[in-house]
Amino acid sequence: MSTTPQASAPLCLVCLLPIAAGQPVQTCAHPKCRTPYHQECWEYLGGCARYGCPKMVEVKKSAEQAATYWGSDKKRCPMCAEEILVGALECPFCKATFPDIRPVDREDVLPQPEDPILKDCRKNAIRLLVFSALGVTSPFALLFGLLWYRSHRAEIERAGPTTKGLVLISLGICVVYLVLMAFGILVFLVAASPPPASV
Repeated sequence: MSTTPQASAPLCLVCLLPIAAGQPVQTCAHPKCRTPYHQECWEYLGGCARYGCPKMVEVKKSAEQAATYWGSDKKRCPMCAEEILVGALECPFCKATFPDIRPVDREDVLPQPEDPILKDCRKNAIRLLVFSALGVTSPFALLFGLLWYRSHRAEIERAGPTTKGLVLISLGICVVYLVLMAFGILVFLVAASPPPASV
């Protein structure tokens, strides 16, 4: 320990006050640092305060504070209604799990029942695809599909792009079959017509 500060009266990095002449001084022992401190400041800190010095004091964070949500550190489990910590992602009572720390209602956790109207739309779209693919029933499927699509367009849109895609594909298949049927009938009529009489 040295009892004489440097001539330039450097600042102590702990208290940020100049080290006056005659004050007890503690100098960092690392050869590339050698930063002077007040003896009391050194003992208070327990080591060097210069950033990057190998002798720098390792400051350990205290235990993490309890998580809060809008100032509250408690929330109610939506499944068992017991009061639990906001930071808990699993209820210790009923073992229900949550995606994040936000308080949620029971309706947010439980799966919502499917709308029966949309469920029927999906089933009808699949039926339409089956009947359109059979070929023989495609004219009827086209007629039914056009009428159904026109009267239930809002429900089909709500049912999602997959359901709408199935309906449009089914109608497209029906149109292709109808064109092929018309072409086949035309070829049959041409082939069955009597040849023109020779002169």
